[in-house]
Amino acid sequence: MFPPSRTCHALAALLMAAYVVAVLAGKVAAATGKPNPLALGDVGEFLVVLASIVLFVTGILATPVRADHKGGDPR
Repeated sequence: MFPPSRTCHALAALLMAAYVVAVLAGKVAAATGKPNPLALGDVGEFLVVLASIVLFVTGILATPVRADHKGGDPR
């Protein structure tokens, strides 16, 4: 299976893509005068973006540190 960081990043990208599709569907619906079939509402959009951000940050924090890091002592 995939490492947890990759899974979190993939889910974050999927949620952000869903948000973009919903926004574009709303733009098209407003331009054509038809109802938006993907209307999430303000709270729904907020929750989708929040979940995407939380998953992205979780993925960053779950990324293992490389052992071959070249640099000085981190202290």
